[in-house]
Amino acid sequence: MGFFRVLPSGDVNLRAPKPAPRGSVINLAKGQTIRLAKTDLITATVSWPPSTDYDVYAIVHYQDGRQVVVSTFGTKDSPRSFLTATPDGAVRHLGDVQRGGGTTATETLEIRMSPQIAAVAPVVYSAQSNGTGSFRRYQVTMRIEGGSPTVVVPAPNASDDNRVYTCVPGIIRNTPDGLQVESLELYSRPDSEHRPAIDPQLGVVMDAGPVNAYK
Repeated sequence: MGFFRVLPSGDVNLRAPKPAPRGSVINLAKGQTIRLAKTDLITATVSWPPSTDYDVYAIVHYQDGRQVVVSTFGTKDSPRSFLTATPDGAVRHLGDVQRGGGTTATETLEIRMSPQIAAVAPVVYSAQSNGTGSFRRYQVTMRIEGGSPTVVVPAPNASDDNRVYTCVPGIIRNTPDGLQVESLELYSRPDSEHRPAIDPQLGVVMDAGPVNAYK
């Protein structure tokens, strides 16, 4: 790995072939990106206070335009139909974590960024059945690991609307030069249960997908 620095433009770019310090961590502000060398496996872990019950899923966009959702729950039209891994095994959900004790709750996605995958967008969802409670009260943090440095995408601008149920912290794109992680911190419309989608330009469009199943 190389040495990374934050540039005025908001990009975090590879500058020189010096190894990054072991265990180093880079925090991305909204709109910033970082390029990482490709590795066999990365993990996207999303964390939040255990006093609420969020659900994490991933939208996987393939180079041929297909989109697959990796989730532990279905949609309103197909509540029992869902995939905890893509058919090729490239992206896997490691299991649902519910409300409970401890100081932090986490759910993890394993990502093997094969050449067929164009982008992966982890999504954090707080179902209506959880009751009210804004993302500002229960802020989420996404952590990308699999090499050095570790990339952290916090949510300092979290919506304080109790009726906002979906947050996309960031997106991981597969480029010829390596993996690009961009901090997005996007939120759904109030009262919307629609899933987001990834457009052909590999941007995230909120509220463009099917409605989540009531959980």
